[in-house]
Amino acid sequence: MLREGIELEGKSIDLDGLTDPACTRIEGIANSEALLLFSNAFMGNDRAALADAREALANELGVEAMIDAAGVASNFQRMDRIADATGIPSDGPIALMQEDLAKLLGTDKYLSAGNTKPLSWLQKILFRLIVIPKLRKVIKEKSGQ
Repeated sequence: MLREGIELEGKSIDLDGLTDPACTRIEGIANSEALLLFSNAFMGNDRAALADAREALANELGVEAMIDAAGVASNFQRMDRIADATGIPSDGPIALMQEDLAKLLGTDKYLSAGNTKPLSWLQKILFRLIVIPKLRKVIKEKSGQ
């Protein structure tokens, strides 16, 4: 959804940095340095690094933004674990929208990716022509664009 929101604003983003541990900045995402530092520390095991990353994020964006970032990261961690543990597949339109991103990030190779059934050519056409434009319209409306 991040990518969809950015594209709806008429902007572009290079998400390659999400798969590169050496990446320290992602062009097109404001405050990406502090956010990457925090997300890398959040996914790691070093408590001191996480404390430092929280402090850096709070200093750069404010305490409220740091709390929001921690909440979002925690919620995604929870949702992913539940989805993986229960075998929840991605639904058709979302699977199609994230297809290229899954390949880029390598998540299409995860064991849980097998829970999502491949789409037929007819489903792909219908989703691209009818469902995805409606979904993008909802995203645009909800984001206040």
